[in-house]
Amino acid sequence: MLLYWTFVIGTTLARVVPLRLSYAIARAVGVATYYAWPGGRRRCVQNLRHVTGGDTVEARRIARASFANYIVYLVDFFRLIGSTREEFAGRVVSDEWDSVALEGNGHGIVAMTLHYGNWDLGAVLIAQHGRGVAAIADRFASPRVEEFVLGSRRHLGMTIIPADHVGPGLLRALRRDEVVAVLIDIPAPGSGVPVTFFGDTIVVSDGAARLALRTGARVVAGLVVRDQPWDERVRAEASPIDFTPTGDEAGDARALMQAVFTHLEHRVRRDPAQWYIFRNLWPSDVRGTTRLRTPHASRGA
Repeated sequence: MLLYWTFVIGTTLARVVPLRLSYAIARAVGVATYYAWPGGRRRCVQNLRHVTGGDTVEARRIARASFANYIVYLVDFFRLIGSTREEFAGRVVSDEWDSVALEGNGHGIVAMTLHYGNWDLGAVLIAQHGRGVAAIADRFASPRVEEFVLGSRRHLGMTIIPADHVGPGLLRALRRDEVVAVLIDIPAPGSGVPVTFFGDTIVVSDGAARLALRTGARVVAGLVVRDQPWDERVRAEASPIDFTPTGDEAGDARALMQAVFTHLEHRVRRDPAQWYIFRNLWPSDVRGTTRLRTPHASRGA
């Protein structure tokens, strides 16, 4: 119930408070959250040290900005709820996305992205162009919250596929020659494939790659970037990933995921403060944390 009313109040305030003021408040709340949430702060800094080449001071600076930008994203998300497509028509500048999103091959498109910038608006942009877009969404414990959040996306033209019914829903979307949007910066320990990202190994799901390989769908990688910190407009960047399968499904899936992460690494490096990564992505960080805690656990015994 508390989460539901948080969404209701947040949506109301985001639509009545002037934009620049709401962004200023959001950034202050984000910085306060950075200091108040030690676990999220630690994990975010650990992740960003890979981006900064091990420079912890710079990683902390970027992490503070990332927390601030994430709360700004939430303001935009709240403003998205209950809005019409027309209200967002001028908010997305799409240099490459138009041609990429509209070019089909009859087998659909698998669009891979990160928790970066304002990824929701990328899906809205595709829907505005008349192209069906299916997005995977986690279920909420509260039916009222689930309908509040997911219903707002449906009315903007998205097909929402619950995370526990991914397979059949995604296949149906691609058979309709739609765009399937997938967030891929989610660790999959023990059940994924290793890829190199910022010079170290991460383990991620190869489900999106296998889906594209099995169906013949085109693969697109992109981000939705905020160019100006006090402007609601964002820029959608997307590029097709050229890949020729060899017939080895497991090897091809891993190579395709590597190609996507290599492409996205270059784009994240330009402005890592727009990447919201508050859980450990690199297994080496988790192992390092465990080693640091082991002596304390021994003394406690």
